Amino acid sequence: METFYGSSDRFMKFVTLSPVSNTLYFIANSLFMLEKKIKLEEDIPEKVEVDIFIDLDDEIKSKIETLMNLVVLDVLCEDVEFKLIKKPIKKTRLKFDELSEEHETICLFSGGIDSTLGISKTKEKYGDVLGLFVSHGDLGKITKKVYDLKKIILDPEEIDLIKMIAPAMGKGYSQLRGFLYTLYAMIVSCFCNAKRIIISECGSTMYQPKFAPMDTITYTTNPYVLSSAKKIGELILGREVDIVTPFEDFTKTEMMNLIKDDSILSETHSCISGRWGINCGRCYACIARMIGSVNLELSLDYFKFNTFEEENNMLSSFVNFCFDYLLFKENVDYWSLKNIEIFNKENLFDRTCLDVFIALKKLSNQRNIDMEYSIILEEFVKSNSDRLGLRKKEIETTKEPDFENKVRKLHEDVK
Repeated sequence: METFYGSSDRFMKFVTLSPVSNTLYFIANSLFMLEKKIKLEEDIPEKVEVDIFIDLDDEIKSKIETLMNLVVLDVLCEDVEFKLIKKPIKKTRLKFDELSEEHETICLFSGGIDSTLGISKTKEKYGDVLGLFVSHGDLGKITKKVYDLKKIILDPEEIDLIKMIAPAMGKGYSQLRGFLYTLYAMIVSCFCNAKRIIISECGSTMYQPKFAPMDTITYTTNPYVLSSAKKIGELILGREVDIVTPFEDFTKTEMMNLIKDDSILSETHSCISGRWGINCGRCYACIARMIGSVNLELSLDYFKFNTFEEENNMLSSFVNFCFDYLLFKENVDYWSLKNIEIFNKENLFDRTCLDVFIALKKLSNQRNIDMEYSIILEEFVKSNSDRLGLRKKEIETTKEPDFENKVRKLHEDVK
């Protein structure tokens, strides 16, 4: 039996002001720390105890334990039993004035394109919004980028930003960080009585397909992760909180079309290599935004590498997937289509894949493209030039976010 504890960072002591917020905090950190242990291929515990600080009846405890098991099973493919253990909470004289005001809406803010656009659009929609940035101690360069964007975007729009400190990210990428961030937002809602949390990731990332059977894809904002966090948070809070995903049907090009400002885009960061504070140009997230930049005639200068001019396995896999998806969908493997079909995102990925070929065509006209992509592009354009033309006109039409898109319950067996 193993137990994981929260951060000892002094800036997080405020969570102890409330038994509810402290309970959310320990649950969020337990799954995050468990994933780190699994990634390091250490001895994976069969059972994990999680400290809680509120009285829950056996039925609710069982539901939370089951949901924790399911999200780890869904995302990390490990079957771990969880046990919630009631512990007394230490009394504190600590005061926390940052959250003394009420805010109905919290928007997660990470310094990427999606959250930068998302927090501005949320302000337009609701008037009042509190930004939440979750910082990891070993990702200091991202923290600097976030505060640079705060000066450029948030301060002029009078948007408040609060920072919470999470455990170190460690090596690699965390699939359950979306679970952690959502429960951290639930913690903030304890103090400001928020009734909705905005997660502004675009759909082509939320529902990222696998290009090969053993590919590692992002589950950060996958509906399974968000719905599990939502249900657990609501069971502990004793009230409903909407998780709103207003851009889940947007391609990255459509997101960027609402900004189209290189001075802002160059300050944002979406790269999987967060530790270095750069946009590498080679990962899925960078390639998606490079495609958007080409389609909207924006700069590529802030990417470390121009992946269109070199051999790159990720781009090659992406282009080949798009070719097969648009022309021979019946031959695409189930593991590649799984997220798209389960969540009915066929139209989203029609547009995503067409965006790829529009970008390749533009680059081909400029002779800035690797030979492999030229051959695939030529074959695609033979019978699909009209589709590309129609899609180009669609891109030129401004699309607005849908704040009625809300995360629904997916584990219906856990009532």
